[in-house]
Amino acid sequence: MADQKNDNLTEDEKREAEMRFEDSDIQKGIDLIESQGYITKKDFPKMKDDVWAVAFEKNLDVKFRDEDSDDPYLYVEKFDFVGGNIDSIIFDMDKVPNRDAALKKLAEATGQKIG
Repeated sequence: MADQKNDNLTEDEKREAEMRFEDSDIQKGIDLIESQGYITKKDFPKMKDDVWAVAFEKNLDVKFRDEDSDDPYLYVEKFDFVGGNIDSIIFDMDKVPNRDAALKKLAEATGQKIG
């Protein structure tokens, strides 16, 4: 009998559910969120993959909730830039307060121009 729970998932959701992350990567992500408030592909080149970025943000969120620490409001967002590049940023909304600020941080971190 097929797994009915997985039958209703998109291919991206299936990929996301199968992703596993090294403890060292999760810790690096937590350290970056706590120190600078965001993570980009400069920190983790795999963030070029949107599914990876979403899954990583969810894993960071779980880890933050499991620890006795501040529980930041993490958000993952994709932005497009001049030339057609699309990149993602994971950010703490207490440190990067809105989408516009996140776009500017991402552009600055990746050296891209906002259209």
